[in-house]
Amino acid sequence: MATTNAPARLTVAGIGGVDETTVAFERGVTVLTAGDAADRTSLLRGLVTALGSDEHSPDCDADTDDNRVELAVEGERYVRTFAGEGDRVVASGDPYLDDSAAADLFAFLLGSNEARQAVTADRDLRKLVMHSVDIDDVNEEIADLRAERAELDDRIEALAALESDRPGLRDRRDELDAAIERLEAELADRQATLDGIESAAVDGDTDAEANPEPDANGSDAEARQDRRRELNAALDDIEFELEAERESLDALDAEIDDIESELDSRPADPAAELDDLTDELAESRARKRRLDADITDVQRTLQFNEQFLTSEASPVDAASEVERESGNDESDGESDDDSVVCWTCGTSVPEASIESTLDQLRALRDDRREERAELADRIERLQERRSELEALRERRRDLETRREELRRERAERRSRVEDLQARRDDVESDIVDLQRDAEDAEAGEGDRAALLDAHREVNRVEFELERRREERDAVVDELEALDAELDRRTDFETRTDEIDDRIDDLRDRIERLERATVSAFNDRMADVLDALEHDRLARVWVEHRNDGDGGDDALSTGRFVLHIERRTDDGKTYEDVIDHLSESERELVGLVFAVAGYLVHEVPDDVPFLVFDSLEVVDAERVRRLLDYVRPHTDYLVVDVSGESARALSEPYRRLRAL
Repeated sequence: MATTNAPARLTVAGIGGVDETTVAFERGVTVLTAGDAADRTSLLRGLVTALGSDEHSPDCDADTDDNRVELAVEGERYVRTFAGEGDRVVASGDPYLDDSAAADLFAFLLGSNEARQAVTADRDLRKLVMHSVDIDDVNEEIADLRAERAELDDRIEALAALESDRPGLRDRRDELDAAIERLEAELADRQATLDGIESAAVDGDTDAEANPEPDANGSDAEARQDRRRELNAALDDIEFELEAERESLDALDAEIDDIESELDSRPADPAAELDDLTDELAESRARKRRLDADITDVQRTLQFNEQFLTSEASPVDAASEVERESGNDESDGESDDDSVVCWTCGTSVPEASIESTLDQLRALRDDRREERAELADRIERLQERRSELEALRERRRDLETRREELRRERAERRSRVEDLQARRDDVESDIVDLQRDAEDAEAGEGDRAALLDAHREVNRVEFELERRREERDAVVDELEALDAELDRRTDFETRTDEIDDRIDDLRDRIERLERATVSAFNDRMADVLDALEHDRLARVWVEHRNDGDGGDDALSTGRFVLHIERRTDDGKTYEDVIDHLSESERELVGLVFAVAGYLVHEVPDDVPFLVFDSLEVVDAERVRRLLDYVRPHTDYLVVDVSGESARALSEPYRRLRAL
């Protein structure tokens, strides 16, 4: 709360019916008794607007550009200007408060104040009671934890599905171990056969050297043998490349099949639905803007009518008085004490009819606010759905792009396979031709053919053995990766337990904050009610009522309900409802609740002013006691009262009798 002793000075120009005036507020209580009710209301609206409120947009003088309010307080100067744009008023400038939300609820206690109205209309008080209690960070942390928990649940579920793959991988590893063992045994046999043939060939060559015979074709045989070795080596290389290319093709086919399966399982491009969502979003936003304008218009209409309804005389009343004085009044002189002159059509109507119309306007405003809230929720859902569809469309495009890349790669590899097959055919043809030449050249070439066959068998088994070993290594790597991933499931499950515990702690913290704040409200309302010394109102308190289990997704559940306990003439107490109270008692309970919020939420620390009006229905003694109670808690207490209420106030209170 501010501690300055200097007076505050307010200048209002072109606001409502005030052309320009400057008033000073001394520290303490200032009672507005100057001018008519409309001018006093314009002055109060100017004051709270200078302090930062946008809930009480003032009426501007269309004939001047100097529509402004200026407040000098605590050595600083705050100016706001106003201009009409169409059917609404736009404010600019620098007010006292950057954020007036708390002051609008609990310091600017005009007749349309939301806290007062919420009590008299028996609404849920949660938002008001918990206004300044900072639980946004707690709710945000809970939301983050829930998102993390959902992600962990998905990963745990995915790991459970992966675990079913482990037995198949182990079986495949065992099969490959058996195949490798069989191929190693076969390779040993083939190698032994080759060694035997080569040993026999060496012995034959030794005999030939011991018994040399003319051999005109000896050099040709050696050349053919060298060429055969080259061709066999080239053939082995080609076969190895062919096998690798075929395996790559199989992998490409499998990946393409997976992509096509996923594409088939996904819906078609959601372009049409996206267009519809975009149109629907635009329409919903336009509707929300129209609702904002409607709510503003209805609120201004309510403020205008409440202003004149609570004033001592309306504009039409004044005009009628002039006519009567000039002798132009054609009425028979009779009047109805329960009727007033409508300031829109000039006819005499029951006051209850006007009150009923205002009630209808309030209901319309509340309906529009509810519809706006529903529209805001719908816009949020539409935006989420559009993001989801855009992600689906992006995923589909990625899959289609990847499929085309794989198809191109598959075509290239097929072309390479065809080239390798052609090369293999050429090499095999060369080997056949070479073998035929060798058979024609030497009768003993049969042993060489056997040697060639033995080499081929050894190479074939070696190639097959190497392929199986590589496949086994891949299976073992996949198993190890799977085991490592599955080992993380325990960590995930431990983390989910930690998240659940943390969410429970945070929910407990919110509940403790709610209980503490409700308790503070109830204690403060009890203090205020004691100070009022009301004969009939024994107790007013807020109950946090849980209407049912809100489920895991509910951060705060139930309603904050106001209870009222009344006292009979013989001192007995009983609980009653707000609708059974008199109008004066309802308004008084609303003021008790609002003042409690003013103190519990420490609003005096933010703004040095506390403003009251629309107190006529409350009895004068209660008004005096209420002001005496709040006076020590604020620097400047500004009150608009008249008649008996004004006369009942303490003499030291400063009266502002001129504007």
